[in-house]
Amino acid sequence: MTDADRPRCAVPGCEREHSARGWCNLHYQRYLAHGDPLWKPPTAADRFWAKVEKTDSCWIWKGGLHAGGRTGYGWTGRQLAHRFAYELMRGPIPEGLTLDHLCRVRLCVNPDHLEPVTAEVNTLRGEAPNIVTHRTGVCRRGHRLSGANLYIAPNGRQRCLACVAIRDRGRKR
Repeated sequence: MTDADRPRCAVPGCEREHSARGWCNLHYQRYLAHGDPLWKPPTAADRFWAKVEKTDSCWIWKGGLHAGGRTGYGWTGRQLAHRFAYELMRGPIPEGLTLDHLCRVRLCVNPDHLEPVTAEVNTLRGEAPNIVTHRTGVCRRGHRLSGANLYIAPNGRQRCLACVAIRDRGRKR
């Protein structure tokens, strides 16, 4: 029997030799495991989007968390979830830039809410207390950081003199 005479798989486009039910071994095994000889394994994108809940604005990652949840960012098992979504929908992140969550939701993977910026810009847009103080010119206790109330240390760090006085009074007690 020549190769041309051997029975072929019944799946259109498949040139493998048939083994059972008119299908080759690959399609027969897919039929046994999934009930469909044409079943295809899900792609990385399919697995990713299955773990995303789309709301009216943010697309919330429902999969694993990076570093055990301490950072608040989603983790795909290989990379940060928001970076995976951005690269999937928009392409590579430009060299030297990081993604800033414009919506401030760390689990959001909506590419419309992500902007590539420098690390410095990303930090200055943040909500850390020292950054908010720097941006607003007001300390955590509400004192204005200007004039006689502002001390600039030799290392460049700004200090609120009213808060320094409060701290020092507390130490003397």
